[in-house]
Amino acid sequence: MIGLFWIYKSQIYLKSIKVDNVKEINDFIDSDFSHYKVWDEISLQNKVFYLYEYEDIPRGRVIYDVKNTQYIIYSNNNIINTDKCKRLILKAFMLEESRVIFKYDAHYEIVGVRCETAN
Repeated sequence: MIGLFWIYKSQIYLKSIKVDNVKEINDFIDSDFSHYKVWDEISLQNKVFYLYEYEDIPRGRVIYDVKNTQYIIYSNNNIINTDKCKRLILKAFMLEESRVIFKYDAHYEIVGVRCETAN
């Protein structure tokens, strides 16, 4: 599975799609989901989300690298360096840890907000 996610108070909220249902472009498979566009759908899953914008909650993206046959999870340093957060993502997207690499992306950085305690 690939897609995007948010982690809030030790729970993951996501929108995903099977890799087989998405076209490969330049050796990568990525969903066309946008955090901005999916936020309204995700915000219905937790009543306190109406207080936040999509970029206020720790988030990230899962893509598939065809050439290296591995998944890449892009997120902020807190998420990619926190075992609990990494396990949430692996389980939710049904990924084998041996086929995944976590990469920092400044686009997902939120100063002062941690994935386990975001509120």
